[in-house]
Amino acid sequence: QKKMKAKRIEYVPGVGIDLEKFRNSSIDKDEVRRAKRDELGIPQDAKLLLSVGELNKNKNHETVIRAIVSLDNESRDNLYYVIAGRGERQEYLQHLIDELGLTKQVILLGYRDDISQLYNASDVFVFPSYREGLPVSLMEAMACGLPAVCSRIRGNMDLIDEVEENGIGGGCLFAPHSVEECKEALKKLLLLNYKVVGCINFKKIEKFSLKKINGVMNKLYN
Repeated sequence: QKKMKAKRIEYVPGVGIDLEKFRNSSIDKDEVRRAKRDELGIPQDAKLLLSVGELNKNKNHETVIRAIVSLDNESRDNLYYVIAGRGERQEYLQHLIDELGLTKQVILLGYRDDISQLYNASDVFVFPSYREGLPVSLMEAMACGLPAVCSRIRGNMDLIDEVEENGIGGGCLFAPHSVEECKEALKKLLLLNYKVVGCINFKKIEKFSLKKINGVMNKLYN
């Protein structure tokens, strides 16, 4: 309104996400979870964190890796972190993982075409980027009912309601440059009931569905 002299402004919540793609009721999600964990070598009773995204500086996987190694032994016990994606930082991150003694717990999966199955196999989605618009992978994880640990930035904050003192919320946020805040966010969420927290995200993502977005766009064009 100030710079472009627009007479009218309408808010459209992103490009929309196909919820049905990630809420396929015809599949046995428990079986998918068991099979995918067996494939990856992840114990069935492990706490599994998942990130999806290119291995570059902006996606900021290093902060999460350093936060995990700084957890106390009890919090880190039986905790695994898998990252789906490839990119320029792959060699650097693998060296860091090995150097920190996390080779068995932090796994770089490379390019994957089974992302929806990885969501179903995981307990918590981690999204530590420095900058984002409205992140599709975070929306996909929410559609699968996953709680989130993510950076406190625009886009993420539009999607995730931070867990309050009463335990109500969709995830825990942290400053993307802070390993300490990331560690505390992980510790906090790992103590909560994942399914209860994830259910909040499952419901909230409804307003970002492709069906609703298309309805908004049709109304605007008409």
